[in-house]
Amino acid sequence: MKVVLARTAGFCIGVKRALELVLKAINENHAKIYTYGPLIHNPQVLDLLRERGIKVLQVGEDVPPGLVVIRAHGIPPQERSLLEGGGGPIIDATCPRVAKVQAIIRRWAARGYATLIVGDADHPEVRGLLGYTEGRGYVVSTSQDAAALPDLKDLIVVAQTTQSESHFEARVRDITARFPQAQIFNTICDATASRQAEVQELARQAEALVVVGGRNSGNTQRLVEISQATGIPTYQVETEQELDLVEMSRYQTVGVTAGASTPHWLISNVVNTLKHAWAFRPGSWTNYLYRAWRFFLKSNLYVATGAGSLSYTSSLLQQVEPQFTYFFVAFFYVYAMHLLNHFTDKASKLNDPVQTMFYGRHRRFLLVTGGLSAFMALALGAYLGLLPFIFVLVMSSIGLTYSFKIIPDRVARMTGITRLKEIPGSKTMFTAVAWGVLAALIPVVCSDQGSSGATAIAFFFVAGMIFIRSGLFEIMAIEGDRVVGKETLAIALGKERTLNLLCIGSLLFIGMLLGAAWAGVIPSLGYVLSLSGVYMLGYLLLYRRFMMESSLLLESMVEGNMILAGILAFLWDPYNFIL
Repeated sequence: MKVVLARTAGFCIGVKRALELVLKAINENHAKIYTYGPLIHNPQVLDLLRERGIKVLQVGEDVPPGLVVIRAHGIPPQERSLLEGGGGPIIDATCPRVAKVQAIIRRWAARGYATLIVGDADHPEVRGLLGYTEGRGYVVSTSQDAAALPDLKDLIVVAQTTQSESHFEARVRDITARFPQAQIFNTICDATASRQAEVQELARQAEALVVVGGRNSGNTQRLVEISQATGIPTYQVETEQELDLVEMSRYQTVGVTAGASTPHWLISNVVNTLKHAWAFRPGSWTNYLYRAWRFFLKSNLYVATGAGSLSYTSSLLQQVEPQFTYFFVAFFYVYAMHLLNHFTDKASKLNDPVQTMFYGRHRRFLLVTGGLSAFMALALGAYLGLLPFIFVLVMSSIGLTYSFKIIPDRVARMTGITRLKEIPGSKTMFTAVAWGVLAALIPVVCSDQGSSGATAIAFFFVAGMIFIRSGLFEIMAIEGDRVVGKETLAIALGKERTLNLLCIGSLLFIGMLLGAAWAGVIPSLGYVLSLSGVYMLGYLLLYRRFMMESSLLLESMVEGNMILAGILAFLWDPYNFIL
């Protein structure tokens, strides 16, 4: 299925600014944070903010001690005075475009002009605008509203910033028919107008249109209305879980747009889920092939096989005879830890809906096999010896305690860090180190051969590949991670800097292998494995060029580098596996 995404879909500048101000306030560790009314009209974002301790202060409630954030829709000046009377700090997250309309109304109201607001009377933005009219404000939603207006001499007309152009123009005609002297200000946000124009364009390109956004979002509802008016089949969803994939599989081309309060990760989830809708078309052999491959990838069997492949490859780099036992220690550990991470990580539910749906359908199988895999990794470690067992136990313990408060209070007070996951970039680093220990160190400590320069190269070969792989996945997951409060490398450095770091890391990775092979520190396999570094640099540059979203193809490409390394090593190794 071809999915066409509207260019302006998602957060407008005002909503994005409001959310960033709240996230910044959270990071500044304020004791209590309130938003005056719901920050934006998106229930999923509001639920996540609630989980992070943000409380909603309703209109008329007493102002409690703490930081209060004025929502993006703005509020009347009278209510702002009440908030200021509470004595606590205030952050004004009013959208700049809404603030501009407030300023227009304030200026003309001071001259004695009445204000007609074309919009929805019960919308919070409109209620806020009415507060600036000095009691001379009227809301006009229909022709009947215009006809019922009293006789007015001096008046201006403004629009709720999320109104449709056609509705505003129709009401202006009604108003000027009675009041030709009215001063007209088209205050519809440019982003709103662009979204609405794109819906009409998408209707000409696609067979159906999906609108993503909250059902209580006025601008989202207007996108639905505009789409329905074109005659195209229109579906509104808040999340990808509401998609009827059997029905959507009937279409070859589907357009997707979203309201101004819809976060990027929800849009991405819908787009990625739609791209897989063709697999729900019954009777096709490609359906069964796709499902088999998706099971192999989403169940973590693919990445676990990659971990075993890296164990095999690092054995050969150190000229240690590879064994199936080494392969399966890495295989079982990675399989178990990936399952644990997904079941305990809130952000993964935002960033990978296809995998979340898969985990929901196969929950019992995955939990049982994950538990067995953790046991097998420990059992095989014990079979290999005390040191391998300690390696597996320590790495597993770090994985299990990653999200718990284990930092001593004295250190936590100094650093503000109570959990390992709160250390910026910690997940990427810990994952890389764990893989390096399991895949590179266990083979050498179990052999008669002592550690050497080749051991260091093998460790950095595995850790470097996993660091770059994990870093790219964190770039793609940055928005969901920010909302749930994860401190990833991509959040700490930003997308562009992180991508630059990963590209530089790929070049160093290639140079390390070529230099070590040339110096004789590792066998000639190093020359061959440099192709894995080239492959790694290639998918990073492809991502930079096309900014591909997370998908089955992209995930297969990235995880496939580990399999590629194993294949290259297998072709180079004259002995292959030894039982």
